[in-house]
Amino acid sequence: MKIEIRHVRNGAVLRIEPEQTGDEAEEFVYQESESAGIDAFVDFLQLLLDHYGPTASRYSPKRIHIIIGPGDKYEPSSNQDSPDG
Repeated sequence: MKIEIRHVRNGAVLRIEPEQTGDEAEEFVYQESESAGIDAFVDFLQLLLDHYGPTASRYSPKRIHIIIGPGDKYEPSSNQDSPDG
């Protein structure tokens, strides 16, 4: 299996060439956008994990878990702490 990642103007294309000749290559697209941003990239990674990642479950000793979290230096504004916003 040959894997190629190409940078394109608004994201990236991951192309996976099959090992057997005659089979079609698969392409996965990540498209950058201001509204989707991190969520779109997480979806892209999750798609790759689901199709090509190692098989694991909640009971496995190790598994890959893709999550979105705050930066280690992120401090929420004081307005977000109160329920009235």
